[in-house]
Amino acid sequence: MVLPKRYPLFIVGSPRSGTSILIDAVRGAGYNGFNEGNYLSCLHTIERQIDRHFQIFDASSPNLLISQIDKSALKAALYREVCQAAEAQYGNRPWVDKTGNPEMIEAIPILLDQWPASHFIFAKRRAIENVVSRMRKFPNHTFDYHCADWARNMATWRLVRANIPNLSAIEVDQFEISQAPDETATRIAQFLSLDQKAEACIARFFTNERPQQTEAGSAQRILSLGQTGWIEEQLKTFHIRCDEEMSAFGYTTGESYWSQPRR
Repeated sequence: MVLPKRYPLFIVGSPRSGTSILIDAVRGAGYNGFNEGNYLSCLHTIERQIDRHFQIFDASSPNLLISQIDKSALKAALYREVCQAAEAQYGNRPWVDKTGNPEMIEAIPILLDQWPASHFIFAKRRAIENVVSRMRKFPNHTFDYHCADWARNMATWRLVRANIPNLSAIEVDQFEISQAPDETATRIAQFLSLDQKAEACIARFFTNERPQQTEAGSAQRILSLGQTGWIEEQLKTFHIRCDEEMSAFGYTTGESYWSQPRR
């Protein structure tokens, strides 16, 4: 197996959308990485906090120290320190990071400034199955939180995708991994220019391991909205939070999953 040449690779997207099986599969194909990243998303936090700080204080007044600080240079220096600390974990080895939250997606422009050759896999899943899985895995969060967080991940990705026309990225739906593991492995391997051995490794992993499940068979199960057992208040919340992104990504609320046949 030839070592991957396209890196760093970032797996982003909503939790419970296949991010775990994706990182395990690409690590088997030669990438180095941790089970979870949860670090580089702080780049967006740094950007937001510095902007807020300079906005709160009058950075235009020559009588204040803050007016003498180059905000862009400050950001760049902090970004560089954060990213160098990450790179130090891998040396010159091809590496992958998996961080599933909207802040990581919002950090993509910064990641591209630091690593122009970055590649991205956006893990996605229909809101119905995603929220059902989230409620079982993370019961301490409310139904509204899970719906809103799913929608924010999806909307943030759409915005970033639209604003970076040449973004080197593909979208992989968890449903595709479970229903068409070989074809999905081929698509990922072609995107990353992996050799046949690496592609076969990914395909075997998808076939044998299946996406992470909250209960047996749940990764393959399709539910219509009416089969969820959600009460009227939850259904209303779901529609308010999720309908726009459901439509934008071509999902239905029935048993067909996609609104149009997939090619």
